[in-house]
Amino acid sequence: MMEGAQMMIVDYHPTTYGSVQSYAHYLNLPTLVPGGTGSSAYDPYKYDISLLPPTIGAIVAVIKHFQWNNVVYYIFDTNDGLLRLQSLYQSFVPGDFNPVIRARRISNISHCYDVLRKIDRSPPPKRIILDLSTKEAYESVLHQIVDVGMNRDGYHYILGGLGITELDLSTFVFGGVNITGFSIVDNETAENVKLLDDARGYELHPVGDSVEDAMVIDTVHVLLLAAKQLNDDRYNINDDIYSSRRRDRYSRYGNTNPNAQSYNCSGVSLEQSFDGDMILQALKRVTTYGLTGNIEFDKNGVRQNYIFKVYQLEHKVPLRQVGFWTPKLGFNTTLPKPEVKEIQKDDLNRTLRVTTIEEEPFVQKKKGTDVSGAPLVDGKYLEGFCIDLAAELQKASSRHFDYYIDLVGDKNYGSRKEDYGCWDGMIGELISSRGCPNGTRKKADIAIAPLTINEERQRAVDFTKPFMKTGISIMIKKPDKEKPGVFSFMYPLSNSVWLCVMVAFVAVSLVLFFVGRWSPYEWGDLDPKGGLPINNFNLLNTFWFSLGALMQQGSDTFPRSYSGRIVGSAWWFFTLILISSYTANLAAFLTIERLTPPISGADDLVKKGSDMGYGTLNSGSSKTFFETSNVPTYMKMWNYMEANFDQVMTTDVKKGVEKVRNSKGKYAFLLESAYNVYHNQRKPCNTMKVGHNLDSKGYGVATPQHFHLKNQLNLAVLKLRETGQLMKLEQKWWYSKGMCGTNKQDATTSALTLSNVSGIFHILVGGLLLSMIVALCEYVIHQRIRKLRERGRMKKVDFSFD
Repeated sequence: MMEGAQMMIVDYHPTTYGSVQSYAHYLNLPTLVPGGTGSSAYDPYKYDISLLPPTIGAIVAVIKHFQWNNVVYYIFDTNDGLLRLQSLYQSFVPGDFNPVIRARRISNISHCYDVLRKIDRSPPPKRIILDLSTKEAYESVLHQIVDVGMNRDGYHYILGGLGITELDLSTFVFGGVNITGFSIVDNETAENVKLLDDARGYELHPVGDSVEDAMVIDTVHVLLLAAKQLNDDRYNINDDIYSSRRRDRYSRYGNTNPNAQSYNCSGVSLEQSFDGDMILQALKRVTTYGLTGNIEFDKNGVRQNYIFKVYQLEHKVPLRQVGFWTPKLGFNTTLPKPEVKEIQKDDLNRTLRVTTIEEEPFVQKKKGTDVSGAPLVDGKYLEGFCIDLAAELQKASSRHFDYYIDLVGDKNYGSRKEDYGCWDGMIGELISSRGCPNGTRKKADIAIAPLTINEERQRAVDFTKPFMKTGISIMIKKPDKEKPGVFSFMYPLSNSVWLCVMVAFVAVSLVLFFVGRWSPYEWGDLDPKGGLPINNFNLLNTFWFSLGALMQQGSDTFPRSYSGRIVGSAWWFFTLILISSYTANLAAFLTIERLTPPISGADDLVKKGSDMGYGTLNSGSSKTFFETSNVPTYMKMWNYMEANFDQVMTTDVKKGVEKVRNSKGKYAFLLESAYNVYHNQRKPCNTMKVGHNLDSKGYGVATPQHFHLKNQLNLAVLKLRETGQLMKLEQKWWYSKGMCGTNKQDATTSALTLSNVSGIFHILVGGLLLSMIVALCEYVIHQRIRKLRERGRMKKVDFSFD
């Protein structure tokens, strides 16, 4: 001021700004502040103008939209947070909407783990407002929130600043947390894009798209517009008293230039600016559009007619704009407003609507009943597992309720649409869809159906404990039964075992022969004709001995030596175990017709490639499982199904089952095991389940959130499970009403047919023919030798046989 300044731009800092504000107010010096706590109409200091609008109004609007009527934690780090906390308290009218606000001040931004852990140990749900002074403070606290694990389901944060788009929130996308925040920067209009490009051309300060940069640029813009207006109006100032007072002040300090004013700003007496009020009014009259949108002020210097963009981050949904907020229009958003209503007497007495879906054997039209044109809303013509389950829940519930059953209108289970987070199917009928296009209020109170419990649905509705366990399984067409072949008696031992037995037979025979030759105890009496010792264990006799032992028969020749008997004993023990094992396993192979499926699990499906197609339903939890899985095998399966979507995907379970039955073994259907087991028991009984379930999940009864019968239904499900009633219902609809029965051949032994034992007859006939051929050959050779002996062409040879 001593150098002639008539207005200032002051960078806000919470520890020094109070002094600057006091001096500016006393000296009548208009001060522009790019940041700060946000101006207020009740601020006693009227000479400072902040271009940063207050965010408390927007925060209150978001709290009311999400119905935070319980405990809300308010975390702040400066004294300015106390001022905003006071405004937050004053924003709620007692008796109308009055949440419990618990304030927590952070003294050390870089280490606030203790404060966060105390909040984490509090009961859910956790609603938290973060009102911090700088971008660095937000980044530090958010990083510590991730470290503590407060980025999971059940947490909802509101960021009180205006720079949510500047923060890196990628670590929160998959945690399950919700984050709502605001932005005031408009970097999309052509004028602002050009302005940012021009600003980046200066090397004094790197300009980005941050709120801080935008506020500084707009502040300078407002100052220049006010200065231009003052220069235009300066020629109309002809007040003599005013001009004389200015000249006296200039001369007092030895300054004769009226354009270079100076003031006494130190010492005991402080001199006020006579131009301050005029400059302040010029600043308030500025109206323009800048990087932070529309800029104009009311008579108190409070910024008005501005717009906050509202952003939201949800589970698996990155940060996106979901609406806007203005002081006049309030909060306008595409997010559906949650319904939280208290239990009324009418709710306790009225008849509840139960929604379900027609899917055998859970819900189906009664057999033998003509239901054409008949209303189904009362469930009179419906039967199935879920119809019986609804009746059992009514009996087991501690609080009586009346109900009627209605089929879901769009015949869908319930999936979340990408636009606006709307739901279809039974989930959509349980919740309000007022925020969706053509949305309506909820139609149903309870959903009793084969509704899979998953994370996404659990966020929209409440589920009871599962009433049935299930999982994705593989259905294929039953292969033709493989009947035993001619040589089926060889099946109990593998080819490698048969080969080893033959090698052992030859090896034992040779060892016996050499042992008989080396051991002196194998040589008997002298040969009367030649005078030499006789050894009956020649090569032919050893093979005959080994064969007799292998066939569990005896032989005329036995080893005499200890070494030979040791070899014989070992061979006998070997043949005892071998024949016993063979006999025990032979019955199963001769009496059971085997089913050899072409695959045994998901890995085999992937290996089959194009030889065997596979698919699942084109919507629902099964499709979502493959689409979002990180398991390499399931990722390959989804890539195949996505590439052949129209050929392998089906609209419902029945079409998938028919596709399997008509595929001649070239198609596998991936469906939940409950349906797999049921349809395998339906005629023509030509499908089967292979392998284990690919995942594990359950079916649950769904209700709207905060439904007054939720706990009673949950306890009723547990009671039915413990008493075995759920098992009885499953037995009734899956097995007792089955059409295929069970394969009793697996448990009992049936009579052998000729096809089972034809191989041994072939060997017998072959042995007989071979013996006749060998006998003929022996006869021919013997006759030939006899003729030769008679002619005297060879010496007499004794051909006697022992």
